Amino acid sequence: MSHVSAPGCVPLTAARRKALEKAASGAVPMPDYLWQLQGEMPVIKWDARFEKWLDRRIELAGRYAARGFSLLPWQIFEAVPAAARRGDIFAWDQGNLPSCSMHGAVHAYQCAALTAIALGAPLFYEPLNPIYPFYGARGGNLAGGLDLWAAADWVNRRGLTPAWLVGADNRRVRPEKLPFLDEAKRWQGAIVLIEDDFARKIVRACRALCAVSFGSGRYFTRARTDRNGIKVMTAPAAGGHAQCFAGWRAAGGTEYVFNLNSHGDIYGRSGEGEPAAGAWVTEEQLGLYARDMEVYGFPYIVFPEGEFRREPALANEFPLPRFPAEFVR
Repeated sequence: MSHVSAPGCVPLTAARRKALEKAASGAVPMPDYLWQLQGEMPVIKWDARFEKWLDRRIELAGRYAARGFSLLPWQIFEAVPAAARRGDIFAWDQGNLPSCSMHGAVHAYQCAALTAIALGAPLFYEPLNPIYPFYGARGGNLAGGLDLWAAADWVNRRGLTPAWLVGADNRRVRPEKLPFLDEAKRWQGAIVLIEDDFARKIVRACRALCAVSFGSGRYFTRARTDRNGIKVMTAPAAGGHAQCFAGWRAAGGTEYVFNLNSHGDIYGRSGEGEPAAGAWVTEEQLGLYARDMEVYGFPYIVFPEGEFRREPALANEFPLPRFPAEFVR
């Protein structure tokens, strides 16, 4: 187990809260073909137009699932061919650094990119090293944590750093790699700030194949198998921590979203093939997280920018993954 010894996701200061509120008030409607944007990425409103976009994605997700195709990010990761990958990292372990706010962001953007690829976006899958944007957002040091908005704002305006560009060491900064922080604008990300009704909206977003970065004063340290046969998180602990939600399912009348953590492979892996760095949570558990999410900054949905493999196309040239035989549905 590699839990950080100091809070990694810190509460918003008054100044940071004003900056977050300003960004939320300036959010724009959801643009079409967002993954095709190159350049400045927007902060997007959760408005009626976005609700309709979510409805369309939920319907699309249902059609894929009805045909037996799994769009869970880790299964897409396994299916993406070598020609579309620039690295083989899916889940990062932050070790003893309080860098969870950027690790949660990176996990969300990687999952969102995988979903976009499965749905036809001709992007490369690129593992994104969290330590360099964390160093930048911290003002040039690794001592101390970040509030959630500091990470979201940095990635939205300044971008992320692919591991193939700066290396896969996510616990140390190499001075000779720091100039690549200027290259990170090629990997900016759009965001949708979730300003209220956190648990319900996060479940809805995950059902619509979205990935969400969040911070909370709670996290879970172990996993167990519940009455529906699903590996869920258990053993809640206190401490400011940022993580990622990506993946949705329903079984036995209960909805679940997948919680991808950055504390290493502490939850084990079941026959369903999910990463051992995460487990499923129910909406009730999500409500425990949601009690103080706003203290750390609004949770946010992410949309990736990246390099194109070829001209935009309607479908990719690799078979989509199917649900494993042991997957409970």
